Amino acid sequence: MTGSPSKRTTRLRRTAVAAAAACGAALSSVAAAPAPQAAATTTVYVWATDVNMRACSSFSCPPYSGVKVGRMNVKAYCQNKGDTLRDGQYVNDYWVQVDAGGPRGWISAVYVSGGVNWGPIPGVSENFENCF
Repeated sequence: MTGSPSKRTTRLRRTAVAAAAACGAALSSVAAAPAPQAAATTTVYVWATDVNMRACSSFSCPPYSGVKVGRMNVKAYCQNKGDTLRDGQYVNDYWVQVDAGGPRGWISAVYVSGGVNWGPIPGVSENFENCF
């Protein structure tokens, strides 16, 4: 062996420190990768009471058991056309995917303030990819 034991130990320490620094730099660049974007939301007001929430924008999806929304602000992710719902003078075939603090689900746009008959809710995305 060449060199004294203390010189070899010093070289090994420098090598170990350099290797640890290189690994740390590599890990920090991996950790700095951008996180996936969360879906944009718009806050909307549900004006009615006891509004059923469904897994899809159709009456073929039964209402969630024990989940109703009403007279509250909810996060709206997107909207699309589905089954037509009529409630008195209000009628619409748009449905809005919302989160009211429980599972995400679909409610008829009839029950969301700010819309018009047969039209989408202003400010809520019509891009279905925003739903997920």
